[in-house]
Amino acid sequence: MNPPRIISSRKYLSLPLLLFITLPCYAEPLSNLYKITDGISGVRSKYDRFIIKPGEERCIENIAGPGEITFFYFTDNSGGQIYDGLVLKVRWDDQNFPGINVPLGAFWGVFNKKTCDYQSLPMQVNHLCYMCCLPMPFSKAAKFYIANDGNETYDHFIAYGIDFVLDEQFKAETSRLYCQWIRSNPTLHGEHPILKVQGRGHYIGNFLQIYSTYSGWWGEGDTIFTIDGKIMTHTPGTEDEYGSCWGFGPLFNSPYTGYIQNENGHYRMYRWYLNNPVRFQKSLNVVIQNKRFQGNDFKKGQLESGDDYSSVAFWYQEDRKEPVPLDNYERRAAPTKARKY
Repeated sequence: MNPPRIISSRKYLSLPLLLFITLPCYAEPLSNLYKITDGISGVRSKYDRFIIKPGEERCIENIAGPGEITFFYFTDNSGGQIYDGLVLKVRWDDQNFPGINVPLGAFWGVFNKKTCDYQSLPMQVNHLCYMCCLPMPFSKAAKFYIANDGNETYDHFIAYGIDFVLDEQFKAETSRLYCQWIRSNPTLHGEHPILKVQGRGHYIGNFLQIYSTYSGWWGEGDTIFTIDGKIMTHTPGTEDEYGSCWGFGPLFNSPYTGYIQNENGHYRMYRWYLNNPVRFQKSLNVVIQNKRFQGNDFKKGQLESGDDYSSVAFWYQEDRKEPVPLDNYERRAAPTKARKY
């Protein structure tokens, strides 16, 4: 079996994260480790006290290319409650806008200052160590920033590490990683938009956080892709999309899917499309329906809900010209407006 292709038709996904996993079923992709390339590895790491005042932005690393980021980890001494006024921004090459532009913790699936441990192929959180192994190619430069758009000063000790490979082959690579955070507070017309993008690329996954006051089955919403104008229902239920069926049951985490929080109406999950990326040539629109059953009687049909949804989407794209938007801190941190049932 060949490694899963997710950068372009010419590249394959290299997942150093597999080195952290010892189960035998993940061993096969390691067979490529013996291959010698023309690349030279490097690392940037730091441990220091960071004081970032509201409105400030700090460039933590500027890596000259051509090359590829192969591993990125972060931690701070907040005890798993990463300040949600911090924003991770990554600018690729000569772009004057960040391609990754999300709340720092949410990049690893942390919402509402609540860390949940999990182990998936491209992302892991283990005892306050936040790790990413999504490959991030660049031709000229990869610039990492931490910004504070919140209302209080961030003052913590942090540690981070960025592993990369410098290789001339990436000079011609046009794919770049992008990342977007969206909140629907509450959802409108029973839908939450996960991603809407114009151009050529493919979508590889998301984290999803839901807050619902409904005591019955809240997760009947389908995931719908509109690929180059053609509408496709991917799965007939929220649990189906995130790795379960007939409800969620106990918490779980796995290489591609996870259901990692069920706490006082807060539900958190992830889905990675690594072997099956959602490819598009002109446009992609990804939405998830917010629907519930009437009571616990499935025969009565479904109703549109108005719950509080937040998501972080990850995708690769060529030649993006538009900034990746992000709501300001006041909207991101606003009290929930989830409908009462």
